[in-house]
Amino acid sequence: MIKISTLEGLDLFRMNVKSVVILPIESFEALMSNDMRIKIMNMLSRGPMTVTSIAQELGVLKGIVHRHVKMLEDFGWVRQLNNEEVRAIGLSREANRIYYVPSAIVYLGFKLDVNGNSMRILIPANYGAFIDMKAHRFIMLTPTSNTHECRNVCPSHDICLDWVKKTGKQYHVNVDEDDAARALISLYTQLILKEFRMYMISNMMMLDSPRLNSIFLKHAGLTF
Repeated sequence: MIKISTLEGLDLFRMNVKSVVILPIESFEALMSNDMRIKIMNMLSRGPMTVTSIAQELGVLKGIVHRHVKMLEDFGWVRQLNNEEVRAIGLSREANRIYYVPSAIVYLGFKLDVNGNSMRILIPANYGAFIDMKAHRFIMLTPTSNTHECRNVCPSHDICLDWVKKTGKQYHVNVDEDDAARALISLYTQLILKEFRMYMISNMMMLDSPRLNSIFLKHAGLTF
């Protein structure tokens, strides 16, 4: 599995946070359909929180927050910290508190294209999200979102973009984007395709050549 190091100095909460998760497009639609869920993702970008602490900060009933958090968990956006992580961070377990955190740093969307007896996994470049761990923000890219560009709104934009470009060179991936959000999505989709192809080569009797690679890319059905 390709391991991606994060920006120097970013706090990963000393938790087992995944670099990338791939969620169905329906997960993005569920998140986009309610502003409170997006607010909760922004809040969790700062660190672990309980339903009670989220409700207090939002000024709403715990039951309402609990319903939204459980939906975020069901759709893969957040997860609960386990006991070992809680102890490592030094959080209180008083009254069996349950802490929630983002399930990953980068989220990509996928959809299945089924045609007869064949099926393709599509990873559209216009569905994605990531946690800006330095600015403690949740940034999402969707076909209808109004945050397509973080260049004009985020003071850490140039730092993020520089890191994406350097990481791309490290893994021999070309990232031709001037906006950090789009560049990051492009980087991770290409790395996922690269890892997927390497998995196929190492686990199947498959020859590797430029021509065969181009055929594989065509039939893999992964789009950027």
